[in-house]
Amino acid sequence: MLALIDPNTLSSNPKFNALYSDLCSNKLNADGTSQLPAKAQRDRDAVGHDLYKARVEAAKREMVILRLRELSYRPGELPEELQRLVAVVAAFLDGQIAEEDRYLLRDDVTNFQDNLEQINTALTKQFRRDAQTLALILDEEEAPPVQHLPPAISNIKDTLSASESRLTESRIKLVEEAVQLHTVYRQISERSINVLEQVIHGAAARGARAKADYLALVAEGMDKKLRLQHAQLVSQLLSPEVLAALRQRGESMRVERRSVQRKTAEVEEKLEAYGKVAGMQGLAREYADILQETEKVEADIARLKVARKL
Repeated sequence: MLALIDPNTLSSNPKFNALYSDLCSNKLNADGTSQLPAKAQRDRDAVGHDLYKARVEAAKREMVILRLRELSYRPGELPEELQRLVAVVAAFLDGQIAEEDRYLLRDDVTNFQDNLEQINTALTKQFRRDAQTLALILDEEEAPPVQHLPPAISNIKDTLSASESRLTESRIKLVEEAVQLHTVYRQISERSINVLEQVIHGAAARGARAKADYLALVAEGMDKKLRLQHAQLVSQLLSPEVLAALRQRGESMRVERRSVQRKTAEVEEKLEAYGKVAGMQGLAREYADILQETEKVEADIARLKVARKL
């Protein structure tokens, strides 16, 4: 019986798949025995039957030799001279006597054959006791009669064979269930990994969102703090003392502006008078005076602009 292989393993290894299919289909039976052609199977069955018979005969021979050896040492079963004779024959049958010494046992073998009935009776009693012991082993509470032992043993062998067949089927089912169990375990592992990834990624997303909310809250607090500082700075700059100084400065600038405008008007009147009365004489001097007055006016205007900006 071969264990079932995962289909994914077979599909990913084509050569192994071919070998596995050939073993399951052409080389092995469901119980794990080898498949043979019909003639080869018949020959094998014949050899197996002959081997079974040889084993049975060997077991019988071994049992007889063992019981003969026991009879040779157990008192009360046989007379003392027969016990010695049985011991010699048991050693002869067991091959403990060399081939060149066997001719010395001809008389012992003849004597053994002459007393075979008495020895057979003792052996029968011994085998009967063995059969009764075997019956007790089969069923300690209700031992079957000795004559019913062969069919009982045959039934036990049939039951054992059927149990082995059912055991083979159970093993196959167990292997199939083990494969299914491994498949379910793999699916559970994959699902667990997916759930774990979702949990980890979800926690990361929640952490990022919480961090973003925290940063937004910090930004809002900084904005309000800056607004408050701006308001405090403005209130400090626009204090009553500063406003009074600005008003005073503005008033002085307006007065100075009116003065500059008045001077400008006077210069323009002079220019107009010079244009009507004065001739060419003294024009250069007057022009120089005009330029000087113009520069003064421009300087005053520039100073007013600077003061206005302040």
